[in-house]
Amino acid sequence: MAQQLSILDERLSKLRADVDALQFSQQQFQQDIKQIQSQLEEVRRAGPSASANDLQALEARVRALDAARESDKKAIIDQLAKELASMSGSHGGTAAANPPKTGDTTSDGHAVHVVQSGETLTSIAKSSGVTIADLRKANNLTSDSLKVGQKLVIPK
Repeated sequence: MAQQLSILDERLSKLRADVDALQFSQQQFQQDIKQIQSQLEEVRRAGPSASANDLQALEARVRALDAARESDKKAIIDQLAKELASMSGSHGGTAAANPPKTGDTTSDGHAVHVVQSGETLTSIAKSSGVTIADLRKANNLTSDSLKVGQKLVIPK
């Protein structure tokens, strides 16, 4: 048990470092974007003496920085999600304590899932390998609200 806690602490420290790195990176990107935006404003104020190529180059640089920022953000969030999933799955977290329960199948062969406490439409869709939209459609759901014990048809 102490070893598991040590491993969890180590993973948590790494996740915190990743989040700190993301925040630092976000701040750097924001500063770069502000600098480029002010350069863009200067070029616009210069009026006719500013070339269209200068404007386009600055705008492209802003878009590239913004895309890089989003990409970094997504990569770290994905890594955090994987780490959290592995931590909860392999160390007695809620995922291990409440494994998704799948009941019988429907007459046409679709699996039936019984909603457990803490589950969401997103988590059920992900663990079942289907999209949220397909899950909603198969069960005629108009919202993401689920009730414990509710039976959901899992489409193929």
